Amino acid sequence: MASSTSHPPVTAARIKTAAVQDDVQQAEADLHDANEELAETVVGTIVTKESVEAALVQNLHVEGQLHDAVKELQAVTELLEIAEGKVAAAGEDTTLAGRRSGEGVNSVLEHMSASSRRRNLKA
Repeated sequence: MASSTSHPPVTAARIKTAAVQDDVQQAEADLHDANEELAETVVGTIVTKESVEAALVQNLHVEGQLHDAVKELQAVTELLEIAEGKVAAAGEDTTLAGRRSGEGVNSVLEHMSASSRRRNLKA
C-alpha cells in the first residue's frame, strides 16, 4: 500500500498510530458512558424503548470506531513493512537495532557485564 502522504513510512505510521490511539480512547469513553447508563438501570423498573435505542446507537458507534481503528492499524503495519524493506535494502541489520539503541534487557545486561569486566581489569 502506498502512503497517501509525503511522509516517510515510519513517520506516517507514527502519525496514524497516534490518531488511532485517540480514536480508541474516544471509543472507550463512549462505551463506558453507555455501560454506565445500562448499569444505572434499576432492576424491576420499566426500561424505555428510547433508552435501549440510545445505548444501542452508542454501542454501534463504538463498534464502528473500533472497526476503523483496526483498518488504520493494518495500514500502519503495511507502512512499517515498507520501512523494514527499505532498511533491509539499505543493508542494515534490523536484528541489532535494539542493541545499538541501548533499549532492551539484553543490551542492558551486555552493558552491565562489560562494565563489570572493565572494573575487574582495573582492580
